[in-house]
Amino acid sequence: MTAENNTPTSPPQGPHQQPRWAWWVVGIVVPVVGILVTVLLSRQGSSNDDKGDTGAGGAGSVQSAPTTPGSGTSPSSDSAEEGPAKSAPAGRVRFGPAVVDADTTNSGSYIELDTSPPIVSGTDIKGGDIIFGASHGDPNLFVPRSASNLAPLPASGTAPTAEECAESVDRNGTYTAEVKRGERFCLLTDEGRIAYLRVVTAPSSGTGKLDVTVWETPDA
Repeated sequence: MTAENNTPTSPPQGPHQQPRWAWWVVGIVVPVVGILVTVLLSRQGSSNDDKGDTGAGGAGSVQSAPTTPGSGTSPSSDSAEEGPAKSAPAGRVRFGPAVVDADTTNSGSYIELDTSPPIVSGTDIKGGDIIFGASHGDPNLFVPRSASNLAPLPASGTAPTAEECAESVDRNGTYTAEVKRGERFCLLTDEGRIAYLRVVTAPSSGTGKLDVTVWETPDA
């Protein structure tokens, strides 16, 4: 009789035992997947950083200052809006304050205040606004043609404005007044300007002095 060889050639495998090559595959795949996940996450983070740099208010972002529409105007637009030259505004000084000398001897001197500087003449001149003389022995101011354009002011006080002088002429205008040092007057000129006169010296003969300011008028 031959004996049966019942010795198994290989150990029996259980129903749940995996082959060795399967573990090798798992050992390779897991690291590869980890590497891919890491790469994807790093790319996503880089993309988010780029968006944060360009977005408003992002950390480290540079924001331009807000602008208000119409808040700035270029020099060219300013000059383009300028219209033709206008008449000088009322209240702008045309001449003075400055001292004007005039010979007060006898009939005195004619003073034209619509020119800059004023013209002083010993004879009648066209457009003369005031005569400074002493024809009757006492120095006086006289408006040619007896126009009521001369208004006396209080002896003391601050110098008047053009508007105040114009109002004084409207209220208290006369054509002549005896004068002495320190007295003050407002005058409407032949061409409609306003003048302020302060007597510096008023001799019966010789050189008299008037401190004069002349203002423009809108139509002058």
